Amino acid sequence: MGGDLTEILARTLGQVLEEAAFVFAEATDDPPPLSGPVLQARLSYDGDHRGELVLAAPSDLAATLAANLLGEDEGGAAMTGDDADALGEILNMIAGSLLVELHGPEARCSLGLPRVAIVPAVQHDRDLARADVKASLLEEEGRRIDLSVRFDAGAVR
Repeated sequence: MGGDLTEILARTLGQVLEEAAFVFAEATDDPPPLSGPVLQARLSYDGDHRGELVLAAPSDLAATLAANLLGEDEGGAAMTGDDADALGEILNMIAGSLLVELHGPEARCSLGLPRVAIVPAVQHDRDLARADVKASLLEEEGRRIDLSVRFDAGAVR
């Protein structure tokens, strides 16, 4: 497995955001602090390797992602729950290509279902601190989105 894992996460996240939700974001080593509630999507995988992917964004960015992904006007996504569904779907898209990059094309992995919850920013920061690999991106308006991986025993690092 070549390349830096953080760069792989950042590149994969950036590509999916651009292609699926028309959001352009750049990796940052110094992300701004999050405040307020954060939408956090979790997706476990099992098989030759086990782990969990976590994608997190502030509520307003999640609403933008939902509107762009669904081709709708911005504003109603949080009311209908589309923001949570969209964040889970984006994480599914990320998982498809990311797991091949992390574990190789021959690895067998089955994906769980995305679980999305609203968490306080401090809880997300604690979760991010426990991640084995993490990447933060900033989109055009300066909003932050994080992708992280926790590997279980036996996972390739």
